[in-house]
Amino acid sequence: MIKSAYYQFVNFIQNMNTAVFSIIWLAIFGVVLLLIMNFFKKYNGEQKKFEKLGLILLAVVLVAVLIYLSYIRK
Repeated sequence: MIKSAYYQFVNFIQNMNTAVFSIIWLAIFGVVLLLIMNFFKKYNGEQKKFEKLGLILLAVVLVAVLIYLSYIRK
């Protein structure tokens, strides 16, 4: 069942229109850039630490999703 859902997802991504795929890819990339900018904006200079570490972790996960989507698109 899980394997079937995975193959359906891969077929969906591979058969997607190139323009739609590009828009989705750019939207995720934009969210990654916003998360990284917010991460560095939350820097607290007094205590010399970053307050929102989850933002950078989420950005890393989204970059992994972008790489995965690009890989299965081939």
